[in-house]
Amino acid sequence: MDSISTECLVVGGGVIGVAIAREISKNNVDTILVEMNDTLGAEVSSRNSGVIHAGFYYPKDSLKAKFCNAGNKLLYDFCEAKNVVTKKTGKILVASSSDALSSFKIFQENAIASGGDPLRIVYRDELLNMEPELSSNYGLHSPETGIIDVHGFISALAQDFLSSNNGLVSLHTQLLSCRRLNNAFVSILRTGSEEFEVRSKQVILAAGLHSFAISKFTPLNDHALVEPVNYSKGHYFKLSGKSPFKHLIYPMPTQFGLGIHSSPDIDGSLRFGPDASWVTDLDYAFTPGVKSAFVSSILDYWPAIDESKLHEDYVGIRPKIQKPNEAFKDFSILTKLDHKIDNLVFLQGIESPGITSSLPIARYVVNSIQN
Repeated sequence: MDSISTECLVVGGGVIGVAIAREISKNNVDTILVEMNDTLGAEVSSRNSGVIHAGFYYPKDSLKAKFCNAGNKLLYDFCEAKNVVTKKTGKILVASSSDALSSFKIFQENAIASGGDPLRIVYRDELLNMEPELSSNYGLHSPETGIIDVHGFISALAQDFLSSNNGLVSLHTQLLSCRRLNNAFVSILRTGSEEFEVRSKQVILAAGLHSFAISKFTPLNDHALVEPVNYSKGHYFKLSGKSPFKHLIYPMPTQFGLGIHSSPDIDGSLRFGPDASWVTDLDYAFTPGVKSAFVSSILDYWPAIDESKLHEDYVGIRPKIQKPNEAFKDFSILTKLDHKIDNLVFLQGIESPGITSSLPIARYVVNSIQN
């Protein structure tokens, strides 16, 4: 079996893994990034709404709030420097009941506490001036929210990583095992039918949907802090014809997601989604009958929707570590302080707002190893 030595091995080539690999290699650390699929960002990273979030939904002291608000600004700056398309469309959170106003005020406080731009409550007359097609009575305007070319962003991160002369990407490569040996790690990987060994000082596990499965054959096996991953399936529909909205339009968030919202694509088209349902398999097929639930939800804020113009687009699956009885679950980033293993970082539950948070997450991971 061939053996390769490197300073750092990053497992998982989604946006988080690529951002971490890039950040590590910037410090002249030889790094190998492995991804089980044929392309980077093939799963969670590319099957989402492509939104740059402002982070006001999350508790003030959470990693999600901290990373999302910092990441919002870093992401716009990075994309401008790298010519990655973004559009700061702004977002309106809408509701028809005055009960939403108390939640709006909490979100306003969260935004200020986390360093975000102020959020503004708008009422029906102004709301109709901003978006004439809406039927809601109340809105909360977020000026920082926008959309991003996710594939362009991942490509730019990967290009930075590979151009550093310290980075190597191995696609279609699966981690089979990882163990500690003499203060280092020995990992067995497989590309196609060929198995090989990688010896490294550091290991970063950013496997997304597969994080729990991978933990079973690493030094984290049976560690109490490792969480089972629950698959949350979300469908997306695309609207044919001209978009009726200039902003992102969101309903009030639910326990397990941000609701069936409307988000423009970078090409100007409009999509709706995602819904949320628990599944046990990684099945990206459309579930029969979901369209009627979509239409019913969209009618709450856009009564003029023409059902015949709504077409199946794609399906995403989120790696939730939140349990059905939990109101909130933060990102899980386990370092030596948690699991007592030198030079090992294990990430779980990096779903929304993962893309927005990716750059500060990468910095956090690198700092945790350096310190």
